[in-house]
Amino acid sequence: RSPLGIECGSTAFWGAQALLLVWILFISWLGRRLLLNDAARKAEAGYVYLDEDLKWDRKSTIIYPLVSTLAGFCAGMFGIGGGIIKGPLMIAMGLHPAVASAASACMILFTSFTATTTFTVYGLMVPDYAIAGGVLGFSATFLGQTIMSRILAKSKRNSYIAFSIGFVVLLSAVLMALESVLHLISEEEDEVFGGICDSHLNGGEGRHPW
Repeated sequence: RSPLGIECGSTAFWGAQALLLVWILFISWLGRRLLLNDAARKAEAGYVYLDEDLKWDRKSTIIYPLVSTLAGFCAGMFGIGGGIIKGPLMIAMGLHPAVASAASACMILFTSFTATTTFTVYGLMVPDYAIAGGVLGFSATFLGQTIMSRILAKSKRNSYIAFSIGFVVLLSAVLMALESVLHLISEEEDEVFGGICDSHLNGGEGRHPW
């Protein structure tokens, strides 16, 4: 049950979702304003950009947030990590691979925390899944970071970061395609799609065909 008494699908639920959307739009507007002001100050001071520096302008401060929104949409629809899209995006923007990897990890921290908080508030958190996912995520991150740090320390090549991001994207695409094929050839019948408030907690009750 929701600790705040907010039931998924209720008026309070949709009101909270609307407030969350307004907050996201406000933060996006504030961030864009700060970036443009910072770019203007650098231009007035004659700041010399490095090759890896990102030059923000009115166009890029609109395009990149829209692409990030698309990444979040795909993450929610297909169950992939938004960093899978944002990591390659930042590399394509010309950022240093180490910076792209660190920025992507930082964003995933906040997006994952937001998702976890949302599920908890609405009473949709599955405790055993949360514990298993938390332990697995921490262990995999620690192992991956340790291995990559040692590789970078020995090779002194940041290209391995870009290669690892590319490998994760490729592996995710292959696994998603494999899952889709296995699902299509399965013999399941009378398939129904669950609503946004269905969860493992209620055993899938309330499901209805769309």
